[in-house]
Amino acid sequence: MELLITPAQVAATAFRAPDFISEEAVPEATILVAQQKFIRPVLGDALFDALCRGTHPELLSGYITPPLALYVKMLMLPRMAVQTGGAGIVEANPKHHARASDVKLHAAIRRLRADALALMRRAVLHIESATPGTYPGYDPTRNILNRCSTDGGVVLDIGRYGRRY
Repeated sequence: MELLITPAQVAATAFRAPDFISEEAVPEATILVAQQKFIRPVLGDALFDALCRGTHPELLSGYITPPLALYVKMLMLPRMAVQTGGAGIVEANPKHHARASDVKLHAAIRRLRADALALMRRAVLHIESATPGTYPGYDPTRNILNRCSTDGGVVLDIGRYGRRY
């Protein structure tokens, strides 16, 4: 599967100053996971595969890469708080920084998820308001955001109640 965003783009988009990290710290596997968990269920297989082939570069750069970068960062944060090695899983302990509390870590993850979701809804609005035929692979009935929502960790079926934008 093709990456919709490079590690360098993730580092530049999601980890701006003072959060800067190098592109080498962004695993391609995490990008692939974010694409599968958060992008494909919204766009559907046909449009997702078209983006992977390079179709609709304006949609990709203007609407898909910003939320994807935030989703990748969201997946990376817990892994950045711990390290694995010969001693098992240990807390990361840089010399001049104190580790954030679990409460702050979870708050940051919730904020990233909310921001990325808002950007994905912006992308969906762009796709659905485009001239018919612009994105022929998109099927709004397959879009997970049009079928369910979460509230406090509870999954809600909104198929019969309509969209909650």
